[in-house]
Amino acid sequence: MDLEVLLGRRFRPGRQDVLPAVALFALGTFLYVGGWYPFFRDVHTLALWHVSAPWRLIPLGCACAAVLVRRQLPMPALGAGLLCCAVDVMVGFSISMLLVVSELLYSATLHASRRASRGLIRAVIALVVTATTVLFYSVQEWQVVVLIFLLMLTILFVPVWWAMTIRQEREQVEAERMRAEQQATIAELDRRTTVSEERGRMARDLHDVIAGHLSAIAIQSDAVGSMRGDSQDVTQVLRSIRKNSVDALTEMRAMIELLRGQNTEEQQVSQTAPARLADLGVLLDSARATGLDITVVVGDPDRGEGRLTECLPADLPASVDLAAYRIVQEALTNVTKHAPGSRARVALRAEGGDLHVEVTNELADTGEAPLPGSGNGLLNMRERAAVIGGTVSVRATGACWLVHAILPLGTNSPLGAEREHGY
Repeated sequence: MDLEVLLGRRFRPGRQDVLPAVALFALGTFLYVGGWYPFFRDVHTLALWHVSAPWRLIPLGCACAAVLVRRQLPMPALGAGLLCCAVDVMVGFSISMLLVVSELLYSATLHASRRASRGLIRAVIALVVTATTVLFYSVQEWQVVVLIFLLMLTILFVPVWWAMTIRQEREQVEAERMRAEQQATIAELDRRTTVSEERGRMARDLHDVIAGHLSAIAIQSDAVGSMRGDSQDVTQVLRSIRKNSVDALTEMRAMIELLRGQNTEEQQVSQTAPARLADLGVLLDSARATGLDITVVVGDPDRGEGRLTECLPADLPASVDLAAYRIVQEALTNVTKHAPGSRARVALRAEGGDLHVEVTNELADTGEAPLPGSGNGLLNMRERAAVIGGTVSVRATGACWLVHAILPLGTNSPLGAEREHGY
């Protein structure tokens, strides 16, 4: 945009600029014509030059012209007004000029920088005190001096004080507005974070629960096609397929109803109760139905395989319980996808205030094409562990694949120290 256009827009006087300037000039002209312009009756004794009233309109008009730009250029406008006031003092101090200077002081205090506004207050106080002192020694009538002091205090100090009060109120309103905007921004960021976290949680649940059931169904249905003559095995696999289908539908229905908010809080809790390590047997049965050979060890791994404690510790944190179950579930789902029919081992133990979850499987070559994967399973396991301050490592150890999760218990729970029994 052209510089001249910018300057024209900035310094173009508006109605709130023109009306005060015209009103002040009209009032000053009226006072000059009526002869009521002298600040006090002996003002002619202080004048350096004696001029008629029409000539006094020249500095008054220049000062009123400065009023037109008092909002855009507050300090230069005040400087021009004070220069006109100095000329007016030389030809005899008038009330008309004092009113114009009062308006310029008010505008400068309101629109200039905060530092300049504070300086104006000090300057006005010094001016009132100095002028009162000079008048006292010049007029030598204390009644007149007191009257002039009160008049100058009203015309000069009050506008500055009033403008500073309005300025402070505006700054407080602006600060409140900015604070409200910041709070709204923080609230929006919190909302987005909450939505993102909830989406991540839903994605993990969908992947771990629904995808696990569907993977088991796919593998089991493929196994049915390769079975010959053993109706009992076929029936067992079909039952497992049906159970996985029903479980997947139940989980999906509960999640949809939870998102729609159709159920009461008690129904939501009952239908979406999180899985626990105590339900690990159901998960293992489903995985074994796909052809996996799974053994379980809880506690000291040197005490043997295929054993599990009769009951898990009652003080096991619910978040750790759920995370451990989901990690085992996802690890076994990956085994059924990428190493169907292989041997797997699930180990749980408490060590140093942490719950260690290990799922190991052989990288056996079964000749079957593995199911495709997206890599979300490993990411979900790491995210679940990270939420409760744990870690998950996945690596190959010789001819085996190991998933090792370390989940902090928060309290020392002697997991696997009691008597054992088989699944």
